[in-house]
Amino acid sequence: MTEKLITPSTLITATENTRINNASEGTELSYVEEFDDILEVVGSFGRYQKWLLLLIFMPVSFFTAFTSNLFLFQMVLPDHWCHVPGRENTSLSVTAWHNLTRPRSSDTGEPSNCLMRDIQWTSYNGTLSYKVTNRTKECTDGWEFDTTQFSTTVATTQGWVCERGHYSYYTLSTSMAGNAVGTFLLPLLADKYVGRRRMFFVALTIHIVFTIPVICMQGAVAHMFFRFLQGLAYETNYLMPYIIFMEVIPSERRALAVMLSFIAWTFGMCSTALVAWLVPNWRYLSVISLVPSLLGFIYWKYLPESPRWLLAKGKVVPCADILLQIGAVNGASKVSRVEVEAQLRVLVRRQPVDQPFTAMLAYPRLTTRAIMLFIMSFLQFVVYTVAMLSMTVLSNSFLAHFVLSVFELPSNFLSWGLIHYFGRRFMAYITFLLLAVSCFAAPFCIQNESLLLMVLGFAKLFSTSGLFIVFLMASEVLPTPIRTSGTGITIVFGMLGMVMAPHVLHSGLGEAGPYWILLGLTMASALAVIPLPETLGLQLPQTFQDAEELGQGRPFTSWVHHWNLHRFPQPPRPPQEEQSQDL
Repeated sequence: MTEKLITPSTLITATENTRINNASEGTELSYVEEFDDILEVVGSFGRYQKWLLLLIFMPVSFFTAFTSNLFLFQMVLPDHWCHVPGRENTSLSVTAWHNLTRPRSSDTGEPSNCLMRDIQWTSYNGTLSYKVTNRTKECTDGWEFDTTQFSTTVATTQGWVCERGHYSYYTLSTSMAGNAVGTFLLPLLADKYVGRRRMFFVALTIHIVFTIPVICMQGAVAHMFFRFLQGLAYETNYLMPYIIFMEVIPSERRALAVMLSFIAWTFGMCSTALVAWLVPNWRYLSVISLVPSLLGFIYWKYLPESPRWLLAKGKVVPCADILLQIGAVNGASKVSRVEVEAQLRVLVRRQPVDQPFTAMLAYPRLTTRAIMLFIMSFLQFVVYTVAMLSMTVLSNSFLAHFVLSVFELPSNFLSWGLIHYFGRRFMAYITFLLLAVSCFAAPFCIQNESLLLMVLGFAKLFSTSGLFIVFLMASEVLPTPIRTSGTGITIVFGMLGMVMAPHVLHSGLGEAGPYWILLGLTMASALAVIPLPETLGLQLPQTFQDAEELGQGRPFTSWVHHWNLHRFPQPPRPPQEEQSQDL
């Protein structure tokens, strides 16, 4: 077969000097230099992307938050006390019986949850009488639970109280460990072998298969084991559609996509409180958590594979299939398969195929940026979690969860406005400045609970904005071959931050100590931003080299924003010749 020189200009019929018309956008393109050029031709934000956003991306964000937060309500340990039989043989009320049989702590004066007074019963002529002694003993007849908010939880069903009361926290930690392992491994497999689309359905299957034994199993070890396996799916079932959608929209829409994702996530968290209030039974909540995963298989026919991932794997034909489908839905009817496949083959020859995650280490600038993203994720999740735990002052679990969740909505809109018009770096620094002010103010408000709650509310708002930045920049800085796995590792570092947060909150440095620690972490986050490029208006990097060169021409001292973006355009790709066989 004869070889010939393929250049972008030869991909269009030379005799007619044909131009590919993008009917949905009204733009023309005579040849392509980047994948985004093809995406513009078929429609980068037309009807296809809008349906993908409204019918897949946002519902998945909503239901992932809904499902993961239902788990928290299943693990609640309500107030409990020893069951002391015999009240029915007296005229005492429940409150009077508790005051009589529950000893109080000499330190706090609170009634004991795990001890009871010894009561001696005697019978004389068929009449029962009792005598309360000062001796205390452990619960010998089981426990009673406060069912004001929950009819049953895992703790009440399994008897995880008193000396086994920490089992609920162990289970939460076990599930989070499974979450971290799954978010690390499954995206790596998705990038290397499986693809984003199929991994989404793998994650749904994992959640379904291992939730069923959780409902039925008895025993702490078995329960924690299946919670670990169940936790493998969390985040991955959200991350796959997130990456797919981010890879088929233009740069100016990515901040909007993250905002809508965060809004859907927030509403999912809020709805969890309502459902748990209506159905205060942990087994029923577990069954309800299966419904979104089962319904997720409706997307089997509609969720596309990422065309960028297919291109990175050299799969030209299926990549062209999806791009042509996007073009058909968006009204780009003049795009032909021959032209699209020819252009994709040129792009394939510009990139090495099947590069592993470790290939990133050969690119020092990219490696530094990835490490900074991991560090920022860790630091901001610590701040976010400490602020959230510090605000839990409401006695009603459902109302507290709802208030903490809905408080994130203003942050979503604020983050989108700032990041879209003022740039990523400006948004990061203004966020960390305001977060630092909140952390600095908190120690001086400890004596005023209402004022402290307000300050912590602002800290949570700004830390949510910090997470907004981390999620957006992870998808924009990392190249296609490792975008899913790199974003997954970013989330794993965030989970480690969540694990560290309770230790910061209970550091033994006094009431003000945790807030001074948060101030230091916030300042460290600001330093981590320095190596990151300003990605406003830039195309997603397709290759490692693209990611290494990302942000060239935009020095740290330059403020790139919406109104001067024309002064910092996408740098052109250096011209290069490609050798190819006849197509």
